Amino acid sequence: MLKSMLTHVRETRMREFEGDEGAEAGFTLIELMVVLLIIAILLAIAIPTFLGVANSAGDRAAQSNLTNALTEAKAIYQNSAEYATTAAGSNTVLPIATFSASAPEFSWVQGSNAAGGGCFTSTNANCISEQVVDASVAGDSQGIVLAVYSPKTQSCWYALDLESTPTAFTDVGYVSFWTPVTHVQTNATSAGVFYAQKKASVTAVNCNAGYPSETAATFAWGQSYSSPGVD
Repeated sequence: MLKSMLTHVRETRMREFEGDEGAEAGFTLIELMVVLLIIAILLAIAIPTFLGVANSAGDRAAQSNLTNALTEAKAIYQNSAEYATTAAGSNTVLPIATFSASAPEFSWVQGSNAAGGGCFTSTNANCISEQVVDASVAGDSQGIVLAVYSPKTQSCWYALDLESTPTAFTDVGYVSFWTPVTHVQTNATSAGVFYAQKKASVTAVNCNAGYPSETAATFAWGQSYSSPGVD
């Protein structure tokens, strides 16, 4: 393409000259500048498009991991109809070992309010932070929060699975942690799966399954990846 443009420009310039001397003339500085300008314009158009596609692909990869991890978690739920094991009349949340044994392709970490419970790394794309939550009554273990990090967009994606309709009984909001703290969550008003994305100031503390129930700010959930709640 560039070669044909250069040839066309050269032929146009050659017509301005007479005889063999004009025919053997090389490219002028103006001709080269025109070609460079065209290249710069093409790059200015192509680079943002490429970056947009790369970022979108990065988010899709994170969403895929989140969806697969959620599928594994829901399969574990089917074993006892709760995200906990019942022993001696009391519930105990499922340990990390249970998730790791079921889906060893992921690096599972226990969600918390500390960096150690989060996923914030560009080297381990398969990190999944998980935290069992209550939905309808305290201690029912009818929900789970998952969090994954998307290095390309430097954002965090969350998924919340509620196996029963949440009520205000659990806390100020709709879903409470195993050890409830004051918090407000919105839009997760029925049983189902909900999604959220944090786009700014992402760290291992907030790219963490514990973050939605531990942040002092209101945490909003959305209905899908295309319309997530935004923290």
